[in-house]
Amino acid sequence: MFSPDPEKLVYWANIEFTYEPGSKHHGEFEGGYVYVFVQAMDARDAMDQFQLEFASLKLGIRFVEFVSLYAEVPWHSEEDQEHYDAIATLASSTEEVIFDSFEVYERR
Repeated sequence: MFSPDPEKLVYWANIEFTYEPGSKHHGEFEGGYVYVFVQAMDARDAMDQFQLEFASLKLGIRFVEFVSLYAEVPWHSEEDQEHYDAIATLASSTEEVIFDSFEVYERR
């Protein structure tokens, strides 16, 4: 299980987004949701970094389900545990926002 370094706290969030004009998939898809991970001082710092990264990709933030410290998060399967722990480990080794797979929905 992921064990965070106290000097490198990893926060994660589940964010619903929209594709804004100028984004790669604007007009093709309406939006979607994605788990994002980042090294941060606290949840506010993490959210600030998420907002900057989404804006740079021309993605609008529609809804933030949560922003919390990623530490000892229990997953339902060993496969999920390994997958998300690996993303958290990667986030702890970089200053970048790390995205999981994007789940998208089409325009209506």
